[in-house]
Amino acid sequence: MIEPIPWILREFTFDQPAGVFPTILERLRGTPARAAELVAGVSEQVLSNRFNGKWSVKEHLGHLATLEQLDRKRLQEFLDRIAVLSAADMTNTATESGNYRETPVAEILLGMRLGRERLIERMQQLKSDEVTVAAIHPRLKKPVRLLDWAYFVAEHDDHHLASARLAIQGQIRL
Repeated sequence: MIEPIPWILREFTFDQPAGVFPTILERLRGTPARAAELVAGVSEQVLSNRFNGKWSVKEHLGHLATLEQLDRKRLQEFLDRIAVLSAADMTNTATESGNYRETPVAEILLGMRLGRERLIERMQQLKSDEVTVAAIHPRLKKPVRLLDWAYFVAEHDDHHLASARLAIQGQIRL
């Protein structure tokens, strides 16, 4: 198995034209459905267990649901032409205190889906000049366009879905 690169070590090149924005939106729109498919038929016990000292599947999914609030805030910051985006809590306090391991996965998935639907509803109305607005990303320490940030969010989604899949596979193989 190829060991995934830790999220905070990922590097990004942002050079896509505005015309890829609908494709990125489709990818973002599909995250809750892919998450639901990933956990279908897997026991709450397996989804709750931490594997190899890392987050449980429910914690990975809960983390994505928790970040919807930051995503909505950052979207508004782009639209308000803020120079520097709000920083994420890199200690993940909200996820750690979210009690996700004890929360039914259906509840986590519902929260993720509803939050993502609200975000996509706003994003699908954007015009070309809005998706190319730029701001400094606090962790990456470079300017990103709204389009680039949407791609970054999609990559982050996939990072956590892949991590959740590895946690499921690791437990099933035991």
